[in-house]
Amino acid sequence: MLLAFFLTFLPALADGPGRIYTKPLSTDAGTISAKVQGAVLTHALAVERDRSRVYLATLDADGAGFRFANLPVGRFDLVLVTKDHRVLEGLALGTEAALPPDRSKHLDEGVAKADSFFNRRILHRRGVADGVALVFVERLRDRQILRGSGEDLNAGLRRLEIIELHEADDEWQMVRTRHIFREETPRQPGIPFFIHRYIPALGGLRLAATPRDLGTLNLTH
Repeated sequence: MLLAFFLTFLPALADGPGRIYTKPLSTDAGTISAKVQGAVLTHALAVERDRSRVYLATLDADGAGFRFANLPVGRFDLVLVTKDHRVLEGLALGTEAALPPDRSKHLDEGVAKADSFFNRRILHRRGVADGVALVFVERLRDRQILRGSGEDLNAGLRRLEIIELHEADDEWQMVRTRHIFREETPRQPGIPFFIHRYIPALGGLRLAATPRDLGTLNLTH
């Protein structure tokens, strides 16, 4: 019983934004900026191509634009979250693969086993090649969550992550994961998942020391 108690609240405490987002270095001078139409942003994320670092943008006051400052030289994929509960991304996951039903089921089971704290999940997009899968996953917990003090958090949790899994026999095993977003939500049964859209233009952005302005991005449904 005591172990179950700790498993209920510890994951909620160990995955705050301070652990997810990388603190920019003042010595890095890269910037990415853009305006958007057809959406109001709540978050804009830049994921380094090797998924080692994730940066959080500063948003315009009206949510109609974003700017990343002090980024290192490299390639980045963007993930945008909107006020009307959409997630738009250009993540480098590889080629979308049509898996047979049994392999697809085993992949979903592998994602589920990787983190049982969240009771619901959806695999928004995946790339599979040579027994290696990269999966963009959204997880939700709409059950009770306890703080370290034992107090009820009285909220649900949502998390976005990129998971790498390797296939072994008829199982998929998680090799590593990179959390890229986490938020508390009002706790209620059946919290809806984000509406997902893949936008290739948000991926593979090469950044050097000069500013990069993406202009106006059309995020209309």
